[in-house]
Amino acid sequence: MISETGTLANNPSHSFEAVEIRPPLRRSTRVATRCAPKPQEAVAAQAIMSEPKRNPKRKASETANQLTKIPEKLLDEALAPLTLEDIQAWDGWIELESEPAFFNTILRDLGVQDVKAQEIFSIDQGSLSLLPKPVFGLIFLFQYVPGQDDIEQDEDTGDVWFANQTTDNACATVAMLNIIMNVEQLDLGENLGKFKESTKDLSTPLRGHQLSQNTFIRSIHNSFTRRIDHLNADLFLENEASEAMKKKAKKRATPKKGRKAPARKNKVRPEYGFHFIAYVPAGGYVWELDGLRSKPHRLDVVGSDDWTSIARPQIEGRMLQYEESQLSFNLLALCQSPLTALAQAIARAVASLRHLYARMEEYPDCKTLIVAEATPLDINDKAQLSEFNLEKSDIENAEIPEDIREKVSQPNLQASDMYALHQEFVVEVKAAVGEYRAEKMSIADDEQRVKGRKKDYGPALHKWVAKLAEKGVLEDIIKAAK
Repeated sequence: MISETGTLANNPSHSFEAVEIRPPLRRSTRVATRCAPKPQEAVAAQAIMSEPKRNPKRKASETANQLTKIPEKLLDEALAPLTLEDIQAWDGWIELESEPAFFNTILRDLGVQDVKAQEIFSIDQGSLSLLPKPVFGLIFLFQYVPGQDDIEQDEDTGDVWFANQTTDNACATVAMLNIIMNVEQLDLGENLGKFKESTKDLSTPLRGHQLSQNTFIRSIHNSFTRRIDHLNADLFLENEASEAMKKKAKKRATPKKGRKAPARKNKVRPEYGFHFIAYVPAGGYVWELDGLRSKPHRLDVVGSDDWTSIARPQIEGRMLQYEESQLSFNLLALCQSPLTALAQAIARAVASLRHLYARMEEYPDCKTLIVAEATPLDINDKAQLSEFNLEKSDIENAEIPEDIREKVSQPNLQASDMYALHQEFVVEVKAAVGEYRAEKMSIADDEQRVKGRKKDYGPALHKWVAKLAEKGVLEDIIKAAK
């Protein structure tokens, strides 16, 4: 290529001395006679003719390589741990396992208070009745089969908050939000509360679109992501787009036939992904909220019984639609966190014990029996109370159960009776304290699972394999495996 200055550009392989190039001579249309060229013209012609012919494609590729700066260590950069900026800038959503610890972490990071995800191992009503009350909703995981829920019913959804799923892999968070947004008097936190208020008048598809574009919600969903998750999600979308183009081209090439083939029954295939849907009581009814359907599906009126008894047959019916070999189901419940109830139980138990101490003032002999025993919880010790998120006023204002008052106020109690009541109340305090600490340990275990999920072992594995290759061990392993 010749530049505007008349020198050869983009050609580092050839160099010439400065040569004067004269303008071409005008020639008539007649045939020119053969004659020897002048010396200057010969040198210029030799310089031009000595330039090798260049392939236009090769020139284009060289220009592209110059414009695209490929990092020297591309693999190292691809395996580098993700930063917070990387997570926030990524528009995709990762697949999320049906693990209660992950849902609990998302709820806490979103700012939702006093809600806990708990796994259910049996669908029988006895297991559902043992869940902490109230139960805000159920999240059911199953392998999605296209066309199974195509029939839509025209139902009045009233004030049910419902968002469609408008992007891949977001069904876990969509199902969870479709539950907690319908719980009255629930502390959603500042950001989620503003999102609910800003989307209350939108249609369900637009509400789902706003959800998928919300950086705050998406970043928390993707907080479990690793570099390999990003690469896998992007590769999946690329393959999906490529497959759609092939099907479209094949459909155009296939000649139309007069008779349409009969519809075949949908079967579960390995390539079908898994999908989360929600069951929630709202507005006096029990609803099935599936983000892939255009609107909520109303099941029945909430009666005096536990509302889960209405959702249970629907879940069982979905499970029976699959072949016997398809056993990949999972069920989670969103319930009120037991920590608040356990803290209140501790406050009541300690208040009952203090009420007994007041009655013991009438029994000096009884006081000597317990003087050597340590108090299970000192209400004047702020450090002890802070462990259970309590203050001294919480215990002083706690309501003492009526049956406890009757026991303590019985006439003609002996010192031995008072001591027996003291031992009984101390056991109740210790039991409540033990349950609270067990729940806190469960939360700590959840945090460890989350740390393990977020840990990216890709760079370490890559360096390990690279070292094996340097030592020649990897080649021996490959040969031995053949």
